[in-house]
Amino acid sequence: MKSKIKAIIKKMLGTGGLKRINYARNYRLLAANLIKDFKLYLKHSTVFNQDGLHKIECQLILDYHSVEKGLLFKKIKPRFAQQRILNLHPRLALSLIKNHINRSQIRVAYQVMCEYYELHQKLGVDISDYYTQAQYEDYKLILGDAYTSKFKGAIDYQKDDFYAQVNTDFATFSSSRKSVREYTGELVSSSLIEQAITLALNTPSVCNRQACKVYLLEDKIRIDKLLTIQGGLTGYTQNINQVLLLTVDRNYFYTVGERNQFYIDGGMFLMNMLYALHFYKIANCPANWGKVVQEEKKLAGIVDLPESEKIICVVPIGVAKDEFRVTLSQRRELNEVLIKL
Repeated sequence: MKSKIKAIIKKMLGTGGLKRINYARNYRLLAANLIKDFKLYLKHSTVFNQDGLHKIECQLILDYHSVEKGLLFKKIKPRFAQQRILNLHPRLALSLIKNHINRSQIRVAYQVMCEYYELHQKLGVDISDYYTQAQYEDYKLILGDAYTSKFKGAIDYQKDDFYAQVNTDFATFSSSRKSVREYTGELVSSSLIEQAITLALNTPSVCNRQACKVYLLEDKIRIDKLLTIQGGLTGYTQNINQVLLLTVDRNYFYTVGERNQFYIDGGMFLMNMLYALHFYKIANCPANWGKVVQEEKKLAGIVDLPESEKIICVVPIGVAKDEFRVTLSQRRELNEVLIKL
């Protein structure tokens, strides 16, 4: 019946008229869905509301992980990350947070804070103007039996040990992949990069459309400008001489329901690419590209991409130093992630 009605309408309006009707229908559908997306993000993200356990936990992670990154430097700068510490104090003092010490990310936030205080004690540096001994003792008390002076927010690796697991079983291999920020400055060969990207091509995609592209940037001036816009690798850009830029082309998505599918396909490709880089012993560090349009406009003349393509991630690559540190980046516990319905 529907097909007959469509045939009658097509005959009455012609192909052009039917296309205009479909266009108008999809336009309204897209607008309605974007408004719904907008309302949900407005309501549930931490952009406009930072109350509630999960939102506070989000802020804790952002701040404690920044402290972890400060711990990566061999020569620790005394009193580093002061603002992050000041951000953490009031949230860690909340009863809501104290009462959820069983959650992995809350527990590790307290542990990182204890390590920070103890580090400055060893250095003989007074930080009492923004972190008191009473606060430190309180954090240890909250941690209880979970507290240990052996906790480390940054882990030391020897290059050979770091890559020793790449040919083992997948569980061991997957656990061995870490973000590496310390490079020698030596260029990774084109052939090795090609092998890694070829392996990443095994990534599944919606209806096998394979909309991802990877751009290799090796111009140091443009790399530094790109990383300045990205903003998350301060202190490590000196020896970053190669960057992979992962994009997804919107041209390959054809329904309103797929308006976010390119993020899904791009995310799957990114993870496979990171595994492939690790497998070929190419050090890498995925750098978040959560930018607004005004920031993306700054790319003009640095990286000129087709308008249809969306940047998913910026991935500096290189040859790892013989010795380096990586952040602990504590994983969530299984019971926080796997939920039986």
